[in-house]
Amino acid sequence: MRILPSPQKSENISGSFCIDGNAMIFCDGEFVPQAERFADLVYESCGFFLHFTDVIENAQIIFSKDKALPDEGYVIMINRGVATVTSSTTSGCFYAVESLRQIFNLDVKQQRVLCADGYVEDSPRFAYRGFMLDISRHYFDLDVLKQLVDLMSQVKLNVLHLHLTDDQGFRLQIDKYPLLTEIASKREGSEVTVNGESYIDDVPHGGYLTKEQVRQLVEFAAMRNVTIVPEIDLPGHFVAALAAYPELSCTGNVAEVRKKWSASKDILCAGNDNVYQFVCDVLDEVCELFPSPYVHLGGEDVPKDRWCNCKLCRERMSQLKIDSIDELQTYMIETFRKHLESKGKTVIIRNDGVTKNTDTRIVSQLWTTVKHHRAARQTRIGRKIIISPRRKVNFNQSYRVASVKRILRLNPYHGVRNSDKDNVLGVEGAIWTQHVETKDQLFFQLLPRLDALAECAWGKRRKDFFLRLQKRLAYYDKLGLNYNRKFVRKQSGKADDAQQGDTL
Repeated sequence: MRILPSPQKSENISGSFCIDGNAMIFCDGEFVPQAERFADLVYESCGFFLHFTDVIENAQIIFSKDKALPDEGYVIMINRGVATVTSSTTSGCFYAVESLRQIFNLDVKQQRVLCADGYVEDSPRFAYRGFMLDISRHYFDLDVLKQLVDLMSQVKLNVLHLHLTDDQGFRLQIDKYPLLTEIASKREGSEVTVNGESYIDDVPHGGYLTKEQVRQLVEFAAMRNVTIVPEIDLPGHFVAALAAYPELSCTGNVAEVRKKWSASKDILCAGNDNVYQFVCDVLDEVCELFPSPYVHLGGEDVPKDRWCNCKLCRERMSQLKIDSIDELQTYMIETFRKHLESKGKTVIIRNDGVTKNTDTRIVSQLWTTVKHHRAARQTRIGRKIIISPRRKVNFNQSYRVASVKRILRLNPYHGVRNSDKDNVLGVEGAIWTQHVETKDQLFFQLLPRLDALAECAWGKRRKDFFLRLQKRLAYYDKLGLNYNRKFVRKQSGKADDAQQGDTL
């Protein structure tokens, strides 16, 4: 059974199974929405409706509940003219339907469903299976985000992390601070590189998600078992917001949303009490919009030049009796951690924002390769981590650098003791969009690497990945998506040599 991502266990059984217009469904009440979704997929593929029955003996497709199965796990047994789907939760049932979608080839037109008998027993290795999209550098609208959620859910990825703010744009409506959309969501040009030469063009770029659009996205994603994790990047990468409210900077003279891609030295002032009130107000509205248990606060690439020369920042350090400028950032993040904890949220920051005094309740997203921040050291002190090594899973890079095979070889447990493996929450890929402007560019960089990420994050990797990928590619063709066809042609007919146990 060629399912992507690969299930934990599958085997073929002698015999075959057919679904035609006479087939009926029996369903445990909790799983009716997923059973109906399966029936809709059959209708779209075959053109006939499957009817529901209250008599289990009359059914050819059965959805049942088994509380002993893992939360996102499921079992599929196809044998003797009956397909039985068993799961303990709606999310497990959702993933079972996605596997049936592939087993029965329901994304193509056919007169009836026919497949070999078989058995699948499956559950994910990691609870956090994520992908991050930067919509600050270049904005992507609600329709693109919904399509991305659809593609993710079909391969059992369950977290869409939205990088909503950066120097080049603030992309979220905040009612208390209207200038964040009136000013911070727009820039008057962008850095462009042609033949190795960089310049600033005069093409305006802007956009933001309204609160109503966020609510639509969150609801749409929840129906597909995807959580939307918002990121408000701070204290650096905050120039767009500072252009709207320059009094929150150390100098007070930030004039415009940044056009260059490099990080600015202008960051939030750590000594200004108004900064803390402003951020908490923003986070309050973020928490109201996003039911996610996590809020990401970025924390990476923070130049401290302004803090070193700021009277308020030096006074704050004196009050706190700290002598390290890095610990001033730790203090700031801790302030917001406590605030978000009161809202029932857990904070994630990138590992270069983690210091020896960072509270262990903060999740570290490991994206650099600095030895001090290796997974082993983080997990040994009880910190939860997300594995996101940029040289392997930053999809804005070329396919030569972040290749499909490198993604498949990624071992999220590298260096982690067996006793600490529970502290590895999972895996997250990313696209930073400085040089990704259009939907076609986005999906070219994304596909088929998203499928390899799913294979790694679900946990059971097999050498027939490229064979199992073929159905996904046909589906992308059906949708008219611009995936990397040149890469796929190169891999055609080659055996996948992905091996487990590689390093970060």
